[in-house]
Amino acid sequence: MPYRLLEHTADLCFEVTAASFAELLGEALRAMMEWTGPVWTAARVERPFRIEAPDRVALIVDLLNEALTLSQIHREAYDALAVRIIDECCVEGSFVGRAISGGRDEIKAVTYHGATVDELADGSWMAIVLMDI
Repeated sequence: MPYRLLEHTADLCFEVTAASFAELLGEALRAMMEWTGPVWTAARVERPFRIEAPDRVALIVDLLNEALTLSQIHREAYDALAVRIIDECCVEGSFVGRAISGGRDEIKAVTYHGATVDELADGSWMAIVLMDI
């Protein structure tokens, strides 16, 4: 399972795992968007982005916040990440998804508090991401 909800007293917390850092970003995006319960329409969309940050933790938080912002502005939800460039301080690509007509829940922001990104001994990746709901 690429992600699971962790118990938290007031916010939403996910633990996400993947085989690579790029996949980790995509799984975190998918977990966040699935939780909101989007009501999809048929129109496919692709929104380009470029995120630069001082480290991988800031990169995942900033990427998810960018997805939230674009999702709210354009009334879209994203179920995939098309990565063109990635390193420990930059990711560039597109959010891929569909227009939505509503959703079940809303996330206010992804927070830096408690966020972690780790490469595990077997080469896989794990992140913990906390969101203000």
